[in-house]
Amino acid sequence: MKKGATIFLVTCLMFSLVACSSGGNSKQSSQAKKATQTQRPTLPESNETENNETENNKTEKGTSAKEEQTEEIPSENSATENSSAKAEQEANNETELNDELEVDFTYDYSEDIRADIDYVVSSSTSLQKELENVEAVIQKYNLLAEEAQSQGEMNVSSKWLYVIWDTELNNLWSRFSNSADQQTKENILADQRNWNDMKEEAVFENIGLSEENGSMYPLLENSFLEEITRNRVYVLANELAKIKGESFIMPEKSAKYGFFVDNQGTGSIYSSLITRQGVSGDDEAVISIYRLGEIKGVFVDNGNGELSFASNDADTRMVKGIIKINGWDGASFTVTEASEGFLSVGEEFDFPFAF
Repeated sequence: MKKGATIFLVTCLMFSLVACSSGGNSKQSSQAKKATQTQRPTLPESNETENNETENNKTEKGTSAKEEQTEEIPSENSATENSSAKAEQEANNETELNDELEVDFTYDYSEDIRADIDYVVSSSTSLQKELENVEAVIQKYNLLAEEAQSQGEMNVSSKWLYVIWDTELNNLWSRFSNSADQQTKENILADQRNWNDMKEEAVFENIGLSEENGSMYPLLENSFLEEITRNRVYVLANELAKIKGESFIMPEKSAKYGFFVDNQGTGSIYSSLITRQGVSGDDEAVISIYRLGEIKGVFVDNGNGELSFASNDADTRMVKGIIKINGWDGASFTVTEASEGFLSVGEEFDFPFAF
């Protein structure tokens, strides 16, 4: 048989084997489940990893030198094998890419998320590093969430991110309870219970009722819960770090936006202050004062830690004032102008609980 014919038959045989191998693999009921179960969050590399990479680089250099030597003496058999191997690799890469893009939005990720958080907790050398690694878990599920096409899929995937922080919060609380002395535990437990009790009311004050937002309400609710639960995780991690004697740096709070309440030490919201960017792009504020009412308006950042507030022109109760946001220590509002019979100039209202 001629050499050309031999090469052709060998090549066809190799492609047939690849096709059979690809076709014989049955898909799991959920490709997304496979992705989350086989991948752990990317954690900081150790010296051992760096050493392995160095050895790999040496191996790659040796392989490259060998390949250069092989290229100097062409071989029909090696050319056929290289061509077949390349085709097989391309087929495998295409299969892996398709697997990554197939996300099952009906799958319950709760157990996968719990496994990821357990892995992060056991692998982290400090609480600061632990929360950095939780952020890596968030990025992992963000990649899956980005495949959402419909509003329903976006609603479902937005809950994954909230569940990640909620799972970490419960894990932290368990460790805090086992480590704190009785007095510290009771103080933090009271705050934690109040925070839990206020969550539903906080959602209502910030995004309204489900009837007002239609099909995107679950997305708005989950996104808000993700934000405030993440904040609560950092608060509790900071308390646990004090007990463990670890240094811990809280993330910076926005100097413009946030949700602050006066709960009078209870699980109910008495007064609240919301500063946010409105749908039109303006900076807006909603100030609710216990038993006095609610005022809405816009604010301007003065650049010195003060926000100048003015109620909407349509509001008959004209009010102006200064909002000061004190990061994790809450916020305050001082009245500088007010219509008669509502608020008095010079009155100051504190909102010490930062969500």
